[in-house]
Amino acid sequence: MAHSDACLKCTICIAACPVYRKDGEFPGPKALGPEWHRRHLAGTGDLMDHVDDCTFCQLCEGACPVGVPVAHLIAEHKAAALPKQTWPMRVRDTVLTHPEWVARAPVLTRATALVPISRWLKLSTRSQRPSVRKAPRLSRSSRRAAVGGGRPRVALFVDCFDRGFDTEAMLAAQALMEVFGFEVHQVPRTSQCCGAAAYASGRVAQARRQAGAMEQAIRGELRGDEVALITLNATCQGTIGEEWSKFLGLNDLPVPVIPFHVFALQHAPAGFWSTVAAANVDPGSWTWTHTTCRGRRRGDGALFQLARRAGMDQVEPLDLECCGAAGSYAFKAEHAETAHDIGQPAAAQIHGRPGVIWVDSGTCAVHLEQLAGRTARHPAYWLWQAWLTSQSASATPPAPAGHGEPRDGGS
Repeated sequence: MAHSDACLKCTICIAACPVYRKDGEFPGPKALGPEWHRRHLAGTGDLMDHVDDCTFCQLCEGACPVGVPVAHLIAEHKAAALPKQTWPMRVRDTVLTHPEWVARAPVLTRATALVPISRWLKLSTRSQRPSVRKAPRLSRSSRRAAVGGGRPRVALFVDCFDRGFDTEAMLAAQALMEVFGFEVHQVPRTSQCCGAAAYASGRVAQARRQAGAMEQAIRGELRGDEVALITLNATCQGTIGEEWSKFLGLNDLPVPVIPFHVFALQHAPAGFWSTVAAANVDPGSWTWTHTTCRGRRRGDGALFQLARRAGMDQVEPLDLECCGAAGSYAFKAEHAETAHDIGQPAAAQIHGRPGVIWVDSGTCAVHLEQLAGRTARHPAYWLWQAWLTSQSASATPPAPAGHGEPRDGGS
């Protein structure tokens, strides 16, 4: 990765860094990324303290005027520092960088919440663990009846978090896209990781292996007539849609990779919006939107627009660029205090007002829910609740449709 020479030393990346603003010992992205990388190429790049304090939020890259991949250079720095990790931290990070394991056995989060285990593994005892929000299993007859022929097809990417902890959001997204007039099938069939968590922790070779296996699985399961691959998690969206080809040496997928909320804005019919807006789910309540740091690089405002089009009365974006939960940052004991400090403005902004949070990442939702004391869920979940409310007068209101839960989903 020969981009370090392009650095202008302008320090704009430092101004954009949420960790630098909260941690006086953090050297900042310029020092840990391009400056270290130049010395590393010259054979003089000694490892620096605090390199692992980077969240890999990539806000520094979004701010860089010349496109230096600052966070990815820091990931190389982290990779060089991996041999210095203690054995308990290596065990912890092995689990955290294999979220597909946790998706298969969500009970692991309860086991690691035990204080003695958490302390030994250097897992945070302060940060809230995700809980399973499992949608009811649907009958085979209702699933068959919901799928018609002659409609355009989309593939729904089932990420590790939604597979293990939030099948409600996954089934809501699938049901909504069928309401929009699309036929939906889920990929991949089994729990796999796109490589995002490993890359954020500096395990670049592992990320490349995971991404390669995931790419092959998706390609093998695409049927050839999909108009798009729809994602529910901003981190997976950025990894699959950008990093696979740019940093991990993979070819682009044969279909566009599009976030659900963007797809909804583009393809939901006008009648859907007028119907849910008329339902007025919770009059007088606030709706806060948070575009996660990885999603923000593709432009802020889509979640806000989505909530407005759905007829939410009072919509306000959270005044946060990063909530502090990027990657698995908030779950690590040594980073928990910084993670909570970064996200604390959300609590101050929301204080005393009733409402809910719309957010495009499951782990960010867990973190924001703890900080702000308000329910935080994926926009697909909230849109589906609005649609159900709008249909409540029907004799047989629709149920989340599709192919049921992912095959190896949480229990």
